[in-house]
Amino acid sequence: MKIAANFIAIVLLIGLIATPIYFAQKFAKVAGVKSASKYLIVSQIDKFPNLTFSQNGDRYTITYQKYGESQAFLGILIINNPTANPQNYRLEKLSGEDTIFFGEDLDDQITQISAPSQTSVPISLFSENGQPLTQSVEFTIKVD
Repeated sequence: MKIAANFIAIVLLIGLIATPIYFAQKFAKVAGVKSASKYLIVSQIDKFPNLTFSQNGDRYTITYQKYGESQAFLGILIINNPTANPQNYRLEKLSGEDTIFFGEDLDDQITQISAPSQTSVPISLFSENGQPLTQSVEFTIKVD
């Protein structure tokens, strides 16, 4: 009888120790799922009181109120490369007269860039046209 009781006690003890370890491994696999996204957009619009940013699927829209003839908004969005590989990004303007570009250099308004793994690149907006006072630009980001 003692042998059977000791055997049952050992089986229960192993079960009590092994069960949490088994479930912890299963939950760790689910929690460790990585995003398949090629980029992440971080908005800095809250630093610019006259700008609004919206997204509809893969289309992004920035609407703003102009205060002068030409205006630049530097670093309004930040694109992050969360992947383990370099990514080539391209901005495609769908509508609007303004220029949307990577970086913050008004003399070099590039619309295509290669971002190394785990890096961030600012996206800026430049408007030379003074009319109308409320303007918007719609664009997408393509990954090559």
